[in-house]
Amino acid sequence: MRGHSIIELLLVLTLLGATTASLAPIALEYRDRNSAVAAREAMVGLLAEARLAAMERGLAWVRIDMPAASARVLAPDSTLRTVHFRGDFGTELELTSGADVELRFNALGLGVMAAQTVRFRRGESVAELVVSGYGRVRRR
Repeated sequence: MRGHSIIELLLVLTLLGATTASLAPIALEYRDRNSAVAAREAMVGLLAEARLAAMERGLAWVRIDMPAASARVLAPDSTLRTVHFRGDFGTELELTSGADVELRFNALGLGVMAAQTVRFRRGESVAELVVSGYGRVRRR
C-alpha cells in the first residue's frame, strides 16, 4: 500500500495554515498601499485631463468633493470625467483646506488656485499629492 497517513496530511495542512496566517497582514498592507497609490495616480490623471481641456476650451477645473470622496473634471459646458475614490479604490480623501476645493486651469494650462495637499488614505497607508498654485504636482 502506498500513500500518506492522516498524520502526515494534518502536518502539511497545519504548516500551510501557519504560513498563510503569517503572510495575511503583509498582503493586506500591500493591498492598502497599492490602493492609495492608484487613487493618487487617478487624481494626477484628472489634473492632466483638466489642463488639456483648459487649453482646448479656454477653462477647465477639477472639483474635489471631500464628503463623497470624489473628483470631477469640469469644463464650462460639461462634466468630462468623474472618479469616486471610495468606491473605485476604497480610499478616503483629506485636503489641507479641510473643505471641498476647485483646482482651476486657464487657457494656457496654468493653474489658478491655492496650493493643496491631497492625502489618499486606506487603512494605515497614505499617499500624498502636492498641487502647486500653478497646477504642478509632486507625489509623496
